[in-house]
Amino acid sequence: FTVTLTLRLANKPIKYEPITELQGARALVVDDDIDTCRSVCKMLRSIDMKPDWTVTGKEAVLRAQDAADLNDEYKVYIVDYLMPDMNGIETIRRIRRVIKESVPIIVLTAYDWSDFEKEAREAGATAFVAKPLFMSELRSVLTKPVQTAEEPAAEKDTQTIDYSGKRVLLVEDNALNRELAQAILCETGMQIDCAGDGIE
Repeated sequence: FTVTLTLRLANKPIKYEPITELQGARALVVDDDIDTCRSVCKMLRSIDMKPDWTVTGKEAVLRAQDAADLNDEYKVYIVDYLMPDMNGIETIRRIRRVIKESVPIIVLTAYDWSDFEKEAREAGATAFVAKPLFMSELRSVLTKPVQTAEEPAAEKDTQTIDYSGKRVLLVEDNALNRELAQAILCETGMQIDCAGDGIE
């Protein structure tokens, strides 16, 4: 299928302002994909940070130790979840042993992090971002690097609504969409009546 999007051109290039607290700060990007490392470093430089990068977890740990020994620590770590030599969680665990608790370690992943979030947090991760990484998301996570596990839970508690036993009329002319919607809604305990069109 073909998707056509009509988009307005920007009047001028978007320039992101530096984050005051991190201006001139060192950052370490760890990813086995060189293009990802270079792309993330380019974004960090554009907001006046000083990034280094490496493609292995082992080297990342050595760099973290070296920076600590020289009293020239990295202020942010961005670590890929899936790497061949040492995975992201083990890399984070070892880096966390040699750096301060207050230093954020951000996990970069192309996967659904809910599957490994608990293990990553226990290892020392403080936040998660998705690949491909965009500047707006990077700035957001750098501005508020520590995402607490309690925040989403509290939000869920305030929005919990019991739909069991409620009757719902589902109107959808596409049979497959109707079947999918019905299956999803049934999980809430709703009683579903279906119609194939507006007249019905």
